Amino acid sequence: MKFWLWIEWILLFVIAPVVIGLALQSCPWFLLLGAAAVAVAIWLVCCENFSLRHFWLGDCAEAERRQLRGVLLRFSVCAACLVALTFTLSPEKLFEFPRATPFRWAALLVIYPAVSVYPQELLYRAFFVRRYRSLFPRVNVSLLISALVFAWMHLIFRNHLAVILTLVGGCFFAETYARTRSLRLVCLEHALYGNLIFTIGLGEYFCKI
Repeated sequence: MKFWLWIEWILLFVIAPVVIGLALQSCPWFLLLGAAAVAVAIWLVCCENFSLRHFWLGDCAEAERRQLRGVLLRFSVCAACLVALTFTLSPEKLFEFPRATPFRWAALLVIYPAVSVYPQELLYRAFFVRRYRSLFPRVNVSLLISALVFAWMHLIFRNHLAVILTLVGGCFFAETYARTRSLRLVCLEHALYGNLIFTIGLGEYFCKI
């Protein structure tokens, strides 16, 4: 049983991103992501007794509130660093997107969390933790592997910066989900970083906007 679970994990989280990046460039990645999210949602409901509540809320509201403070503090520090980095390396790109096309920028801030962030977190956090807990029974190992495969998935964008940033972000998101089991909190954190990246001029490393 575990052998076939390893095969499944390798196919889904190691080989599939490479195939998508190399062979399916013409296919909108968010359609594939959406299809994967629907499939894992069905599995969670049918095989894990995943209630509708767990598709958004965590197990403990108090744990979410405690973690939220840490999430916001961490984001504040990282946001300052990313703005400074962009200003140092490419000052012409800083806030270029909202200045040039404010309506497209505002629309992206709303659409991105729904069509990209939530499916990714459903797949790489809720599904990953439950489906492969027998492969990675130690929490720290599971967190690390979750972050690594999350960064590996961003190989489809074919640049080092996307992989590096998502590796760091993946560590943050995995830790937040491990502490709270809250999809809404981890999606909030993911959306904060993603929207920041698009706002300060680094969005071109993740998709054409």
